[in-house]
Amino acid sequence: MSAAMLASCDLRSGIAKENMEKFNPTPTPPFSPTPTPIPIDPADIVGVDINQEGDVLSVNGYDQKKTINCTKFNRVRVNGDMNLASIKGVCREIMINGDKNETTVDAAMEFVFNGTENRVKYSRFLNGKQPLLTQNRPGNIIEKVEVETTSGQSRNKPL
Repeated sequence: MSAAMLASCDLRSGIAKENMEKFNPTPTPPFSPTPTPIPIDPADIVGVDINQEGDVLSVNGYDQKKTINCTKFNRVRVNGDMNLASIKGVCREIMINGDKNETTVDAAMEFVFNGTENRVKYSRFLNGKQPLLTQNRPGNIIEKVEVETTSGQSRNKPL
């Protein structure tokens, strides 16, 4: 019995354990390079005075179809599910609170998602910068789409 107890004990000292751990280190995650940002076409840049602060605009409810105009660098809230929002002009922030909403935006400084399965399409860059993106829940899609000219033709290549 005492032989079994003695055999089950780890008789190595702390120093011996540390030396053995040098041979079995924890794995190092592979290096992943920072993606190269896609160059911004100067024709897709819209300038705005970011010191403006308009009212908060919103789309509320279920399965609503609404067009909103950001005229003073407004914040926009899409609250609910399955809404279809078309947002014209340049916005400070677009916040989606809900699921399965589809939003088309000219340009915005920031997109915030507090739901899932939402889709946002934007066509321009505010002051020549990529928009900030915050996803508090996964499963949302944001994409840059072509800018259409007044004749309905696409002017630039998709990203």
